[in-house]
Order: sequence, then C-alpha cells, then structure tokens
Amino acid sequence: MDKLSSTGLCGWMRFKHLLLLIHLDKRRNMRAAARQMHLSQPAASKMLRDLETHFGFAIFERQPRAMVPTELGAQLVRHAEILLNDIERMVEDVQRMREGGYGRLLIGAIPAAAPEILPAAIAALKRQRPRLSVSIDEQSSDRLLQALEYKQLDLVIGRLTAVNQHNLFDFEPLLEEPLRVVVAHDHPLAGQQRVELAALRHWPWVLHPPTSPMRQVIEAALADAGIASPDDTIETTSTQTTLQLLLSAPMLAVLPWSVLKRPLASGQYAVLPLTIGKPLDYYGIITRKREPLSSAAAELVAELRRQVASARPRVEHSS
Repeated sequence: MDKLSSTGLCGWMRFKHLLLLIHLDKRRNMRAAARQMHLSQPAASKMLRDLETHFGFAIFERQPRAMVPTELGAQLVRHAEILLNDIERMVEDVQRMREGGYGRLLIGAIPAAAPEILPAAIAALKRQRPRLSVSIDEQSSDRLLQALEYKQLDLVIGRLTAVNQHNLFDFEPLLEEPLRVVVAHDHPLAGQQRVELAALRHWPWVLHPPTSPMRQVIEAALADAGIASPDDTIETTSTQTTLQLLLSAPMLAVLPWSVLKRPLASGQYAVLPLTIGKPLDYYGIITRKREPLSSAAAELVAELRRQVASARPRVEHSS
C-alpha cells in the first residue's frame, strides 16, 4: 500500500469529492447523494471508487438498505466537513470585506460567561472595531466544542469536557463558578433557614443535559450523599427557559452564581441555603490547537483577560 501524502492528495482531490463524502454520510444512499450534487448515480459511484482506490480502504460499507461509513471512512467524513466549513467561512469573510465590512467573529459561550464578562469584552472590542460582525452561540460546553472542532466557531468560552480534548484544543482558565440552588420567590422552600439535599430529590427539577459539566457536578454530589437522581426533570441549557420554568411551577434549578445576580435583584427568585457539590472547574478560553487566531479574536482574548482580572475579586467574595 502506497503511503499517503498531503502533496499528492492536494494535487488529486477536488472539493466535489468532499461534498460526496458529506452527502453520502447524511443520506446513506448513493442515488440521493448524487441527486443532491446534480450528478448521475454512475458518476457519483465512480467518484467514491476513485476515493477508495486513492486511500486504499473502503470508506462506506454497502449494506442492503444503506451505505454506512467504515471506521476509517468516518474519520474522512469528519475531516471533509471541517475542510468545507473552513472554505465556507473563507468565502463569507472575503465577501463581507468586498462589501465594505470588517469580517465576522463567531463566539461560543456557556451561560456563566454570557451575563457579564463576555458582553463587556465584546463591547470593548466593538469600540475598537465598530463594523465587525459578532455572533454568539450560547450552549453547553460539549456542544460548543464540537462546533469549534468543526470550525463553526472561532473560539469558545467554556470547559473541556473530556480528558483527551487537550489534543485538539488549547485552554486558558479564566474563572471558576460557584453553583447555587435557585427557586421562585414564592416556592415553599424559599426563606427556609435550613434545607437538606435529600429533601430536594422529590421536587421537580430543571437541569442541564447529562453530558454537561454542571449536571455532572450535581450527579456527583447526589451520588456522594447516597441520594438517587431526581425522577421529575426538564432538561435545557437555556438560562432564560430555566428561569421562566421556575416562575411557572414550584421547581428547582442549579445555576452558576454569575447568572443569578440580575434575577435575584429583580425579587422574583430566591437562593436556597445549600451548597451542592464543589464549584464547577474553571471555565476559560478554548481555541483550536496549532491554529493562529484572527486579529479580532486575539483582541477579544486580551479584553477577556482584562475583564477577568477586574472581576476575580468580586467572584471570590461572593463564593
């Protein structure tokens, strides 16, 4: 088997080969993939055979009702999607600049970073670059990191969620987050001087999905106390949805202290006198390893560092 080389691949492969891999992975059917690419089925089949000949292995397994990526094929599909996302971003950035714009910055952020530190940093950046387009995607870290890997984001303010992710990303810690159990101001538990963790299991909860770091802290705290997980739960990563649900029914939620400052000031919510688990590990700036930041992203990172330097004494005092 000939050894693969990037030089040889660049001289032979075309973007249409990448598109075929992605369409086949999504459709799992050669006819549907060919139709999506405006090709005949024989032409698409030949493209796949050429790819498999070049790489020296089967990319898709031909099953009676579907075409399923092999283990190596799935890696090719992953890289094809990353490359095409990068190309799409290049076209978008160049077109914006041709039209007089100043590019676009795509940021992923966990809810704790969104209320104060990130908006202040973005506001400072916009004062320096008023025509820069900024987009913020607020989700849990696991979902944001997948988008970062596939080049759908420029950087993430969040946490690494698996031990092997240091191979893909660089991480610069910013702040840790104390967690609080929050309820509506008229909840039966609001105002009580003492609340036991075991008594909370039987209330309905609004929680992050099981894969999120916040949920894992809660589950670990319950396990350490020998308490079963709550049965009555609603799962969401949206802070606003969580807060609205708390007002609509006698439910409980766990949220970072940083996102609770304004809701508590409104008088609509109360924090229970209870510590649940350890503080979440530090969240920070996550970027793709060995990939330089754009000038706008680098300026945002510098501003985030300044914001955190001023915020850290207040956070430590609140926890």
